[in-house]
Amino acid sequence: MKFSFLAASRIGFLLVFILLVLFFTRLNHPHRECVFADEIATNENLGSRDQIAILETNTPDRISDTVVLSTPSNPRSQTTPVNISNTDLGLKSGSVPADPGIGPDSAPADPDILEPLQLSRHPKYLAAMIQENQDIVSTLPASGFLKGYKNFCWWDSKRQFRCTPAVYLAGFIKCGTTDLYSKLIWHEELLKPPAGKENMYWPRSRIGRYIGLYQHGHRPRESFEIYTNRVTPPDMSENPEAMVIDGTPCLVSELIEWEQRYPWASHPPYTNADIIRFTSPNAKVIVMVRDPVERLWSDFLYFDRGQVRTPAMFAREIIEEINRFNTCLESRDLRYCCYSDANSLRIELNIGIYICYIQDWLENFGDNLFVLTLEEYHENAKETLFEVFDFIGVRVDREKLETFLKSSETLNQRRENAVKQGNMLEETREILQNFYRPYNLMLARYLQNKKYKWGY
Repeated sequence: MKFSFLAASRIGFLLVFILLVLFFTRLNHPHRECVFADEIATNENLGSRDQIAILETNTPDRISDTVVLSTPSNPRSQTTPVNISNTDLGLKSGSVPADPGIGPDSAPADPDILEPLQLSRHPKYLAAMIQENQDIVSTLPASGFLKGYKNFCWWDSKRQFRCTPAVYLAGFIKCGTTDLYSKLIWHEELLKPPAGKENMYWPRSRIGRYIGLYQHGHRPRESFEIYTNRVTPPDMSENPEAMVIDGTPCLVSELIEWEQRYPWASHPPYTNADIIRFTSPNAKVIVMVRDPVERLWSDFLYFDRGQVRTPAMFAREIIEEINRFNTCLESRDLRYCCYSDANSLRIELNIGIYICYIQDWLENFGDNLFVLTLEEYHENAKETLFEVFDFIGVRVDREKLETFLKSSETLNQRRENAVKQGNMLEETREILQNFYRPYNLMLARYLQNKKYKWGY
């Protein structure tokens, strides 16, 4: 009996050792893809379980010294993958690199570094996403989404029809998303959710949201079922061609308290882009940007909380925030500092560093991400809208759209009290342009388009 017990123990130990060897061998394979757990829903329209490529290193708590920002081909951004080192990602104000030129010739020639990778996608980070979102995992259909619907829909165990949106207008704040959204839902196939344009489930209430932007404390977490109730129209089961648009503009950039939730992580373990790809695998995502200097000034005036905000006040506060942000860069890299909760809610300087956020979304959604500027939208709204409608995949009658645009108003323009403040001080503008210039250049290189330099 003693011999049998010892023999069994040794055999068991040997089996465990073999399994560990096999696991770490797979972990260190440079091109392995990771498929989420069996509970993750299959999109039957895609024909196979959604697979997400991950970045794997031999050290789980850090990323490699060079992050390969490699994206699938995207006709809108005309992207050629560009290799950007962590040194580039830590550029500070006043450290402006020479313009290497924007074009295919600036891309690295070595095909071995053009693998589609995602930042910080070690299995430990992916496991954190699954663990924190068990509510979502258990609610999604194990058998897959229903065929024939453009949204991601299923019948739950109580025979309630649920969907996640087919389209996300994900940001950025104060870049014209409200007006663009109003033009998109003019189309009969594009619907506003029952709860309205903006839903703070993904960036806030999914994990417990702030009671107020300037107050301490949180409201309880809300369930994924509540979110699907808010975004699923009552007659959606009878309207398979319709597409719901979630228009939450902070979706692209906001991650509440990830540093407190994951003190061991050197980067956000996952972003809103990851979890939305998890629930809406081939959704169409639209991101709107503008000159980050003008965006910041507009943001400062708009979110005044009833206070008078002046150009002089703006000038003082941007200096404080630039100093604080650069202090963060002394010990952390750019991506950490962009997503940090330490960023000011009065001067949201980080939001204008678009490269931090767009890379996460483009690497998740590839050709299903559409990036446009507020400037081009203002210059030619009709043609820009045609491009957006075509990207989403709906047909538009040109004459009807022209008639609609002639009678429609521009929404969410600067309010009267903000207009009275005039423009920011020229000295302030110059300081901000110097701060944003290297990051604009990084975005222009990444998306291979000079327009993202905004002329400075």
